[in-house]
Amino acid sequence: MLFAGVTLCLTALLILYTTPSQAQQAKKETLRDQVNPKTGDALDPWFGGNWQIGAFGGASNNPYRGTDDVELGLLPVVAYDSERMHIGVDGIDIKFFKNDVFSASLIGSIRTEPFDNGDGSYLRGMEERDMAFEAGLGFSANIWRGSLITNYLTDVNDAHDGHQVDVSYVVPEQWGDVSFSWGGGITWQSDKLVDHMVGVRRKEVRSDRAYYAPDAAFIPHIDFTVTYPLTEQIMLIGTHGFHYLPDEYTDSPIIDEDYVFSAGIGLVYSF
Repeated sequence: MLFAGVTLCLTALLILYTTPSQAQQAKKETLRDQVNPKTGDALDPWFGGNWQIGAFGGASNNPYRGTDDVELGLLPVVAYDSERMHIGVDGIDIKFFKNDVFSASLIGSIRTEPFDNGDGSYLRGMEERDMAFEAGLGFSANIWRGSLITNYLTDVNDAHDGHQVDVSYVVPEQWGDVSFSWGGGITWQSDKLVDHMVGVRRKEVRSDRAYYAPDAAFIPHIDFTVTYPLTEQIMLIGTHGFHYLPDEYTDSPIIDEDYVFSAGIGLVYSF
């Protein structure tokens, strides 16, 4: 069983490629539920949780023109996680309502810069995009075999002044000690957010890079996560996903791929 669990987690890295900038809040929430063994004080849903530390590394294909084909990343994992509250480097989730079927949360996360104008000669002259701090609401409902998860996020530091809505359906599974989930959904991004990601402003135009002002976009995605407990406190995690980039992305002169594959693997210690 140890071999099977490790193999499943490594497969997440080998089959696909760290989570792209249009990563889904639903995947984060699902992974938190799998990683946190919920061994704290069950009578206190707020402060009876666990601290988590670790590291997560991953890779994805880079859809931006003239950049490296594969983008690698390594991130620390530092978080406090309980039944009703998650605070960590991956975001904030405060469940202000929860019963056996439905939950509602205040959520927040960071959207890193979509590209660096030093990543390649074609992006030279593009304005640096700012890191965005986003906040909003999240809702989850248990339906049939899985959970229907809906999240709304909006920019709160004027990085892009845009909005995002994601609707996902996630099905959890168990195979011995291995927990995994699969699902998919669709993300809507407002025109200002899409412009932040792939737009070309008038002062960024050059002879081989035309002005581009995109419309709002719908981005379908498929996601998979897997966790395996190496010990009672150490968890091996793996993720991968696929995002199909719509015309609003691929019509941009700075994009030369119509998809993003991503995968990652990490270790988390809970105490």
